[in-house]
Amino acid sequence: MLNDAWRSQHAGGSDDSTTGVDAALLHFAAAADQPVLVVSRPQAPAPLEIARVRWANTAAADLFGVASDHLVDRAVTRLLRRREESPEGEHLSRDRRIRCTVDALTSGGESRHVEVVAWPVPEREGREWFWVLAVVLPEDERAQAALRAAEERFATLAQSSPVPTIVSDVGARLSRVNDAFAELIGLPAEELCGTAWLTHVVDDERSGVVEAVARVLAGERVTLDTRLRNAAGQVRWVAVRLAPSRTPGYGAGFIGTVEDVTDRLAREHRLAYQAQHDLLTGLPNRLALLERLTDLLTPQAGAPQAGSGVGVLMVDLDDFKTVNDGLGPEAGDAVLVEIARRLARTVRGGDMVARPGGDEFVLVCADLTDLDAVQATARRVLDAVLAPVEVNGLRLRLVASIGVVLLEGLTCSAEEVVRDAGIAVHEAKAAGGGRWTLLDDEVRQRARRALRLVADLREALSRGTVDVHYQPIVRPGSPAELLSLEALCRWTHPELGPIRPDVFVELAERANLVPLLDAHVLALACRDLASWRAAHVAGDLPHTPAYVAVNVSAVSLAAEGFSAGVRQTIAAAGLHLRDICLEVTETSLASDLRACRTVLEELRRDGARVAIDDFGTGYSSLAYLKDLPVDHLKVDRSFVRDLHSVGEGVAGGPARAVAAAVVSLARTLGLGIVAEGVETLEQDAVIRDLGCEAVQGFLYSRPLTREALVEVLRAGGLLHPHPLAPTPAHVPAPREVTA
Repeated sequence: MLNDAWRSQHAGGSDDSTTGVDAALLHFAAAADQPVLVVSRPQAPAPLEIARVRWANTAAADLFGVASDHLVDRAVTRLLRRREESPEGEHLSRDRRIRCTVDALTSGGESRHVEVVAWPVPEREGREWFWVLAVVLPEDERAQAALRAAEERFATLAQSSPVPTIVSDVGARLSRVNDAFAELIGLPAEELCGTAWLTHVVDDERSGVVEAVARVLAGERVTLDTRLRNAAGQVRWVAVRLAPSRTPGYGAGFIGTVEDVTDRLAREHRLAYQAQHDLLTGLPNRLALLERLTDLLTPQAGAPQAGSGVGVLMVDLDDFKTVNDGLGPEAGDAVLVEIARRLARTVRGGDMVARPGGDEFVLVCADLTDLDAVQATARRVLDAVLAPVEVNGLRLRLVASIGVVLLEGLTCSAEEVVRDAGIAVHEAKAAGGGRWTLLDDEVRQRARRALRLVADLREALSRGTVDVHYQPIVRPGSPAELLSLEALCRWTHPELGPIRPDVFVELAERANLVPLLDAHVLALACRDLASWRAAHVAGDLPHTPAYVAVNVSAVSLAAEGFSAGVRQTIAAAGLHLRDICLEVTETSLASDLRACRTVLEELRRDGARVAIDDFGTGYSSLAYLKDLPVDHLKVDRSFVRDLHSVGEGVAGGPARAVAAAVVSLARTLGLGIVAEGVETLEQDAVIRDLGCEAVQGFLYSRPLTREALVEVLRAGGLLHPHPLAPTPAHVPAPREVTA
């Protein structure tokens, strides 16, 4: 069978019975510049005398003076004769390559001294064995000597190299391998030489490697990744780099390196996994989520509308911070892992559950074609979160808020989808939490206005265009004497006009701009107070306030460097700490009481005043008085608003009783007290009757611009009560702009 294939190959035909490696070998042997014979190989070791020619190339025909077709079936002994001095016992071996010295007998009766190199070639079915004989002519001896020297140098280099190295002199068979390759395969080097190393390539990779070898034998350099199975049966990924090598006297071969990259690929796969997965829950992370959304939002040719029927649900655990703070981060992590497991069970196989960060999860679900489907999915998610979670022996019930965005018809980016889902979550939380909200155009537009305002507010702070108005704090009477001032920030948008303080302060809180806003107001208040003090010394102003009160958030108090920043700002204005009163609300103190107390104690020790604003509205007012360094209490306007001179039960009603209790408490503790929100003469009368020494409110003055306040100071700091107190022309009414 192989004889026919070789005849066909010699005649320019092909036969599917030959292997790819054999066909490649014959192709390049036919074109070789040295004589090559293929002879039959017996099943057992046998001498040259019983071998017969099965194929010969043109160079062999030239050497023996016989046409290639006429060489076929001749006994090898009619062509090659062992020399007298040759060692006895040289046999054809099926395991290795051999060299022997013989005489080549030409058709003219001449005898030429040659060297024969033989390689074993197994037939595919294994019924017969063959040899490939390459004849090295005498004129090649000098080249062969140089080649052997080069081979020795290469062998010395390659043998000690840690990189597995293989060499083939002709075809795909190995003539040399180093110890590193032998170790990789798990067989001795002598067993690998002369063998078909391709048998160690896993079956489904072998055809690709055979094709690569054929390309190398044709003169290309080839690099490929494949898998080898070693002697122990282990499969290893290797990077094979092959370069063509033509050996005089042999023909086309190659030299290559075989690098074991199994561990490297495992690391790369692990890093790739970590780059796209949350390490705590194993869910896809933000990067993987954005890639998935980008694919869904990208129109595909011939496909339905991008994002058709796909919904994005952002799940945010309500008040998860309580779990982390109360039970510790390990308990919080356990809760997140359990919630992740539950959410993964609520979706179908093709849907995605991701954790972009914190206590947020995002579900990407298909087939949300109507509101009923959205509602059913959101309900399943809420129920999954609501089921009790056992942590550290405690049964916790969690609640979540869900924001839903439908992708159909959207032309925005993946980042914008996640942002919109967050907006919808915010709406759900604002509505009380524990529910879901579908983002609509109205909500989206409102959120975009808020984003624009945040950007404009940041720009205004950087440019210093956020201003300060001052509300007088007075000793009640007619006229009332101005004692001090409270600095209140005001912002006039260049296009929208005045923005309500509660609106832009909330925006500042969302965008983490509150510390910057607090520092800006403090700097303006110090600058203005310093200028009024200088004018008073110069005789231009007969009256100046004793101090200016500025509102400070707990976020600012807890920020690193706050105390140093306050000192630097006050010193830069030429003032002292006693010229400033820091007002802190009870509710803000609840976030980090210890940090706030440390900073306030330090500043108060050096002269700063401290006041608790909106006193009485928090949950632990008395605890704050015990733990905090305080100079003043400010009675919240909610108590002052309901004050009456007479009432049922307790004289003046419950509001009067509360106000009286606060005033009495302040006196007992030696604290000053200020009543906020005094707007009527009746409220003023009750406050004065209770013994409150300072008030602020519209009855005496609305917040004044810098210029209007200078006029009051120039008039001696006296203010007359105005029960109706219309808005002064120089104080524009804040515009109703919502976030």
